[in-house]
Amino acid sequence: MKITTVIIAGIAVLLTACPHPHVSPPPSFPPSWETLIRKGDIEQEYWRYAEAEYYYLQAVKRAQEFGAEDARLARSLRSLSTVLLHRGNYVAARQYAQQALSMYRHLYGPESGEVGMTEYVLGNISTEQRLLREAEHHYTLSLKIMTAAYGPTDAQLGEPMMDLGNLYLYSNRPGEAEPLMRQVVTLWENSEPRDPSNLSWALRDLGVLLLIQKRMEEADPVLTRSYEIARAGLGDNHPQTAASLSTRATLHLVRGHPEEAEPLFNQVVHMTERISGTSHIALAGALRNHAEALFGIALYAQAEQQLRRAVTIYEQQTGPSTTKLADALVSLAVAVGKQGRSDAEALFTRGLTLTESTYGPDHLALAEALSLYAEFLRTQDRNVEADVFMGKAESIRAKSTPGRPTS
Repeated sequence: MKITTVIIAGIAVLLTACPHPHVSPPPSFPPSWETLIRKGDIEQEYWRYAEAEYYYLQAVKRAQEFGAEDARLARSLRSLSTVLLHRGNYVAARQYAQQALSMYRHLYGPESGEVGMTEYVLGNISTEQRLLREAEHHYTLSLKIMTAAYGPTDAQLGEPMMDLGNLYLYSNRPGEAEPLMRQVVTLWENSEPRDPSNLSWALRDLGVLLLIQKRMEEADPVLTRSYEIARAGLGDNHPQTAASLSTRATLHLVRGHPEEAEPLFNQVVHMTERISGTSHIALAGALRNHAEALFGIALYAQAEQQLRRAVTIYEQQTGPSTTKLADALVSLAVAVGKQGRSDAEALFTRGLTLTESTYGPDHLALAEALSLYAEFLRTQDRNVEADVFMGKAESIRAKSTPGRPTS
């Protein structure tokens, strides 16, 4: 079987349809494919996704010169897919990943490690789109293929294993998640050379699982170690260090000490601004976390300010219809409502509509949003309406049982 020119034509259409970031190349911009890929990888490591997208786009164009059956084209497409995923462009991300998967299957066969790694990317895309059963299929297939191709102790297995663990956790299956996460921690601790970014990530996610299960005494040393490894191995100006500090702050929040969490979350905001700039999607997440702590100490006006910044970033970076934007809008509506302002109504309406369209009508995120709206209605003495929306929320919760993801 030959890869036809249809693939190249499809890639060209996608490249045209994909919004190009406004990034200017440096004066001594090197033309080689290897340099382009390396620069894209570095930018992506530091979560500078617009810059990474620029380099990967150039790598795709350069690789097309090598022909439709060159592995460098498949690598470029897969890398571009990952960065588009981070930027919220799920449709293009999926199409690029599927193009890469077809090429790798043709070039190396269906059981090659490259096929397994591309299945992992498709799993990440499905997860972001809340297609959880589909994501589980991709992750499981990825692990099966990669284990056969690389062996059971290869460090590359850690990523699909970790994200499958997170999928189990998100799907109310912590008993399946924890062994996988602990296995990844051991795998990455024993890998040579040891990657501080990966190990910090694994420890952080394990700590989150322990937090969710209210196992605070176990979570504390795990999260402390995650932060110390990131800070020692990567420095204060690395996104992994900021993420680890954020999770340590979350520990204080879960323990009921928002006054201790707030300055740490504020520090994370400033770290993220310094690392990634003032319009990065990672900053939006940091702002939302800081707002959560501000809620805990009843500083609703300050929380509103942070959430409005987050909403603006999501609108600019991910578009008008993503789960992250929906979550931020609902939180913003709560912050405004807590200040006794009627303009919370319009924010709730928009947030609820977006939550239902992005998560689905039976998702627990919608149940939570409906409950928050019901609480707001009660403060407005609209108890009959509040009962209706609370009833809808309880109906959704009744459909959700442990082990059954609402996707």
